[in-house]
Amino acid sequence: MAVSVQVRLVSFEAWNITRFMFVTGKRREIAGASELITYLDRRWVQECLRDVFGRGYEAGWRIEEHPAELLESGAGTAKVLVREEEAARRLVAAVTGWALRQAPGLDVCGVVSEGFGWERPNGLHEALGECAEGLTGVRTALPGPDARFLRLPVVESCRATGLPAARLLRLPDGSVEARSAESVAKWRAYGRRGEGEGLGRLAELAGTRPRALAEVVEFLSDRAEWVGTVYADGNGLGRVFGSFERCVSGESNRAYADTFRAFSSGLQECTREAFACAVAELEDLGAALKGGIVPVLPLVLGGDDMVALCAGEWALAFAEAYLRAFERLTAGREAVAGPLGRLERGAGAESSSAGARLSACAGVAVVKPHFPFVDAQRLAYALLREAKQVKEKVPGPCSGLSFHVLYDSTLAELGRLREQCTLDGAPKGAVDGGTRLVAQPYVVGDPAPEAAWVRGRRWADLVDRVAALTARGPDGERLLPSSQMHAVREALFSGPQMADAQFALLRGRYGGRGLERVGGDTGSLFWQEEPDGRWVCGLLDAMDAVGFVPPEPDGVDACGAAHTTLTGDRR
Repeated sequence: MAVSVQVRLVSFEAWNITRFMFVTGKRREIAGASELITYLDRRWVQECLRDVFGRGYEAGWRIEEHPAELLESGAGTAKVLVREEEAARRLVAAVTGWALRQAPGLDVCGVVSEGFGWERPNGLHEALGECAEGLTGVRTALPGPDARFLRLPVVESCRATGLPAARLLRLPDGSVEARSAESVAKWRAYGRRGEGEGLGRLAELAGTRPRALAEVVEFLSDRAEWVGTVYADGNGLGRVFGSFERCVSGESNRAYADTFRAFSSGLQECTREAFACAVAELEDLGAALKGGIVPVLPLVLGGDDMVALCAGEWALAFAEAYLRAFERLTAGREAVAGPLGRLERGAGAESSSAGARLSACAGVAVVKPHFPFVDAQRLAYALLREAKQVKEKVPGPCSGLSFHVLYDSTLAELGRLREQCTLDGAPKGAVDGGTRLVAQPYVVGDPAPEAAWVRGRRWADLVDRVAALTARGPDGERLLPSSQMHAVREALFSGPQMADAQFALLRGRYGGRGLERVGGDTGSLFWQEEPDGRWVCGLLDAMDAVGFVPPEPDGVDACGAAHTTLTGDRR
């Protein structure tokens, strides 16, 4: 029976995560920043709940019998139910105070909702919406972290963050540098000798030892030929949380709170397990460094978000494996699939989780290791936004992946990169609907069969084109010579008719060697996109992906799911 009490929701969020993590290109400090961000949900909120409500506080407290209840935490956010307004405000002051002292440069905001009767239906849902709106106002009203670090009197700038230096820091190579308070905090969280708490947590997520993960950090910083930045994000979570009252079986706030907590926790577990599956799959493919270490560094694993650094030649395989695993795991976890099924079939429906799942999208930027990291993450995030097109083009849950291998370091803005690949004109004899030389994003998984847009855009289509480009004959030579394919690539930028003319010359000489696998409609490099009518080509994507799509045997992946991937020679 519901207790008639007034309840307030306290919502916390670390809102400048991207800037805090990627303001520097130093991988060790990026890993340290990742650790500090987790302090909000792992340490600060927990400690402050004990400070405000007494050392008797436990995670099992429920608001009906106790003055506070931890509703949800993770991914740089936390939500707490509190009875008294004064206690709620003290909690906000305590948590944000911890953030200022232990993670200078990280902006943590907290808001308190208006009180609502716990017995009132949908009261918690309305409070969540109120806090989301309130956090937006607080973020825009607060000055940024730069305003917190004044430059008078004049002080030396930090070489890592550009903020005023606070102290001298001795680095592992013995050198001494002036560093800001933010930089020092990240370094401490990482651990100077690769044994810090932050690296230990990341090592646990990566399924390895701290010293082994320190080797991965060093490899990605100094020895890798290419480094991939992978951004992944779940699809449709805004719609789910915006209508979460329809995901709950029953109208009570207790049912809502328990379902919300289980859904959030289950989603985080799926994200972490999907990451582990992707790492295990890379290990099966032979991606390990000396000592059996897989070259992947997790930075963000919380909620539906995943950000990681990876050796560039394995970044696409890692992202694709993660997306497959994420879909499968969310479909198999009742705490996630159950509420999704009720949302799709109507609140109160039972046994409705069959077929319900979440999908995700990923953006992968592959760059040289000393390319400015802040630019690499911006490109990866822009590619993630591009991959989100699949939500509009394909009905039902569908995962998508966009990527770019940056050979020209002077051009790292996705809009300009895609503008270069968008031309006027059409293949000879076709209606001019415009031409796009890249087919991205690519669809991962099994989209609805009626989705005509996915033609030529399945991940297997890209892998098949790469396999055709890299296939070799008995003499060890490529069946499709690289010089000839690069001639076709150059012709692409002269227009679709010129490219098809060059392609026709090759058909007479190299027909039967797999050349048709890199083309589109009969006799052309292009196929017509439905329903837009634009002409699309997949050759440019495949040539960029050569060396970055590893061969993979058919069968069962590292997490026990059957899949089939066409193979090719990566040499």
